[in-house]
Amino acid sequence: MPKTKMRDVVVILPGITGSVLQKDGKDLWAVSGQAAWQVFSTLGKSLQQLKLDGDDPNLEDLKDGIKATRVVADVHFVPGLVKVDGYTAISRLITDNFQVEQGDIYHSDKPANFFEFPYDWRRDNRVTAKRLKRVVDERLMQWRKHTGNENAKVILLAHSMGGLVSRYYLEVLEGWRDCKALITFGTPYRGSINAVNFLTNGYKKLFFDLTEVLRSFPSIYQLLPIYEMLKVGDKYYRIAEAPVELPNIVRARAEDALKFHREIEDAVNRHQEDVAYLKSYKIIPVVGTKQTTLQSASIVDNQIFISSDLPDGIPALASQFSGDGTVPYVSAIPIELSNDYRETYIPEQHGSIQNNTKILTQLRDRLTAMQIDFKNVRGPEVSSSAAKQPAINLRLDDLYLANEAVEVHAKLVDCENLGKLEAKITPISSGGSSLNAEFNQQDQDSWRLSLDSLSAGLYRLTVEASSAKPQTPYPVHALFEVVK
Repeated sequence: MPKTKMRDVVVILPGITGSVLQKDGKDLWAVSGQAAWQVFSTLGKSLQQLKLDGDDPNLEDLKDGIKATRVVADVHFVPGLVKVDGYTAISRLITDNFQVEQGDIYHSDKPANFFEFPYDWRRDNRVTAKRLKRVVDERLMQWRKHTGNENAKVILLAHSMGGLVSRYYLEVLEGWRDCKALITFGTPYRGSINAVNFLTNGYKKLFFDLTEVLRSFPSIYQLLPIYEMLKVGDKYYRIAEAPVELPNIVRARAEDALKFHREIEDAVNRHQEDVAYLKSYKIIPVVGTKQTTLQSASIVDNQIFISSDLPDGIPALASQFSGDGTVPYVSAIPIELSNDYRETYIPEQHGSIQNNTKILTQLRDRLTAMQIDFKNVRGPEVSSSAAKQPAINLRLDDLYLANEAVEVHAKLVDCENLGKLEAKITPISSGGSSLNAEFNQQDQDSWRLSLDSLSAGLYRLTVEASSAKPQTPYPVHALFEVVK
């Protein structure tokens, strides 16, 4: 197939932890294609240098000398914190299917129209959005002049928190005038309960403690839910508006994080009066579903407990969608698009949405359509049966010791018994051959797999049904690590 000429400028924005961070030319954060514990054992206490001592939104570069140098291409996995299956596949989708000139955001010596956008994911997303605006303004003008196409615009492909950066740039910083589309993969538009857990309960695994490092990041606060999900007594509140002090959560920082989201919301409301805006860029959210996802929290005796139960005020139907394991369904759609039904659903986990084969195929076709001057860039309408999409719900831990069995639980959702459930376990960090295994059926819908004697390392798990019927659910993917 001949490649499609890309007339616009395409920018890929990773999620939190998805950019390599360096200091003095040496990697501080570069968890890529290897087990996190291998990185921790070699970098050790140097990761404590990631802790922020304040963050001035008016400074593009901080005095600590830490800079984002490149996007993390392959798997980056930290048990209990983040697990993303990399950005190589989505990058190759662009270069394999479209005629593009690949550029570097740090060097503008030649016109280009395809960029990966690394950023310091510790910092206030306002800072990153301002930098994104500067880069897009410069490179888009350069591309237009080079090609003579004054109608060229930017297409943003954003995973997770990268979508929040994009939204601030597009709405608050008025970038919408130069944008054709924002396609997001698992973006927590209304926050994630996981951020509450990190801040209040910390992050400590075995011998490694990143608690104080994470608590210093404004970006973690900006991932806090902005809807009423914290139960205090008999009522639910937003984190920033709780009537009691919350353990290890600084109220002023939570309030500023909520203000960040309100700035976007207020800008959107202002823009609704602008006819040019209403005809401008389109948002296409890709939403992961049917994976067990934290939905709410409660505070009892000065301790916050996290739950998968829906808070009051969220329609019960949302429980059928659940979320992608990190971002609840209710959060993965922008507020103003709540009833537009342009999102695309995929039963997949948060860290693998951007690599899902079905999603990549749709992305290729959408980008191609955008080059044919269609009047609408719009995802498929949601039918009345959307909530009944067949799926595999996958549950497993992030981390296992070498002397314990890897326990994987799966459940078929909204589909009949479709033969066997099969697993493929692929070593990522240690090399070697993939292992195939079959689940044992526990009851009509539940399945269990126990794996013994896996070597230490990082693994990718793929689970799929053996049948090939029309109602067969799509495969689902996960990452896990075995440590000595």
